[in-house]
Amino acid sequence: MTEENLTAEIASLKEAYGDVSVAKGSGGQTLIRIMDIALPKGCSPLTTWVLLLINPGQPRPQIHVKRGIKLPNGADPRSTSVVAVEGEEWLQFSYSFPWEGSSHTLVQFVEASLGRFAKTE
Repeated sequence: MTEENLTAEIASLKEAYGDVSVAKGSGGQTLIRIMDIALPKGCSPLTTWVLLLINPGQPRPQIHVKRGIKLPNGADPRSTSVVAVEGEEWLQFSYSFPWEGSSHTLVQFVEASLGRFAKTE
């Protein structure tokens, strides 16, 4: 993702979610923190913080959320692990869906990723 594209994507994230902050991390990655994004209906809590990692040379961003999410059935999500990113703990999770940076936006990426928590498996 070029700097110009990233600037436009960050503006779109701010328009969609409001409270967005950006920082540079180690290795040239860009860290985008989005506060209080709504989780799918039935999840607890109702919102979470999201951290997007944009790594140079990688076609797909990484996404992390705050710990403590419960699925609509009250269970903990499967296939998750706690990782440290720049000294802060985040929950990483696996969820596969088609996404292409040249034809999809970061807003679409976030929405599709959080859709994982609507699944009660």
